Amino acid sequence: MTKVLIVTLGLTMFSVAACAPVAPLPDAPTGQCSARGLDNMIGRIATPSLIDRAKRQSGASVARVLRPGQIVTMEYLNGRINVNVDENNRVKRFTCG
Repeated sequence: MTKVLIVTLGLTMFSVAACAPVAPLPDAPTGQCSARGLDNMIGRIATPSLIDRAKRQSGASVARVLRPGQIVTMEYLNGRINVNVDENNRVKRFTCG
């Protein structure tokens, strides 16, 4: 009987802990990103100044360049602009997240 009570209590505590809210990532980008209005930069070389301008215009707080075949994390972050480039480092598209 004591073992059953201990197991039941342990499972109950685990269930309650699993439902607790998750704290946000400490260094997660803030802000809201919008890739609208960045079409005039598509086809250009992804220089640091172009990436910085895209970041400012989109409202993002951070930017990352995604190259062909590159392995990337799939978490969605509202305040991040993704700069997708081709093998010649020319911008193909912008996405947020």
